[in-house]
Amino acid sequence: MEKIRKFMLNHPYISVAAILPFMLVFVMGVFSILINIILPAMIAFWLAGWVYTAIVGRPVQHYYRRPFWYVHYD
Repeated sequence: MEKIRKFMLNHPYISVAAILPFMLVFVMGVFSILINIILPAMIAFWLAGWVYTAIVGRPVQHYYRRPFWYVHYD
């Protein structure tokens, strides 16, 4: 481990170039999860709230004042 650390200190550009592909795969995986799963789920939940509000007949202003209407604030 000491040899690797010494090499990395002596050759920072080579070290970063060796680490870069692994970090790129990691970041692409995280963004893939965010963009393909979490963001659509959040938008679907938001739209479901709008549709629920429209069907039930609650005023839209109530939805703006308490965006997390499904959570009891008391």
